[in-house]
Amino acid sequence: MEQFTPLITQAGLNAAVNAKANGFTIDISAIAVGTSGYTPSRSQTRLRGEKNRVAIAGGQVVGDGQFHITGHFIDDAEYAVREVGFYLADGTLFAVWSHPQNVLFYQTPIAQIVQGFDLLLSAAPVDAITINTTGDLTLFYAAEFLDMLVAQTQQLSAQIQANHRQIQFNNRLLQLGV
Repeated sequence: MEQFTPLITQAGLNAAVNAKANGFTIDISAIAVGTSGYTPSRSQTRLRGEKNRVAIAGGQVVGDGQFHITGHFIDDAEYAVREVGFYLADGTLFAVWSHPQNVLFYQTPIAQIVQGFDLLLSAAPVDAITINTTGDLTLFYAAEFLDMLVAQTQQLSAQIQANHRQIQFNNRLLQLGV
């Protein structure tokens, strides 16, 4: 697959430039996915086949103008994701990616997809852009981590009990002079 390179929309660029000129920032706060595959345009204001929109689960500034953001996608529907949109808090489509043939990922009702994106925003005033997140992404998997911890603790406890029985058996053999 060719490189994932989102296109900043005209509305997104205008919002960033206006924010910088007026001394405030804009928040990229949501990621939407859809099923339509096409070549995006700067005049685009929405995804063509949007299926799911989620709040940004995790985000950080990686370097000058580079943001790493993640979305946690859960859906009852099944579809191939061929377009992604990054939305501002006011609902403005800031940036869009799509490809006519390539699929980014496949959503199913039983899948929890955590998808990471790196946005390199060299064509926008990056000091006017912030990432609004819902918190630490690892919190989404707290139940799974707890289940793994319980299973590992039970396995360790069983191993310790087996080792203790072996030591007791060896001590009896030594007392019998065997």
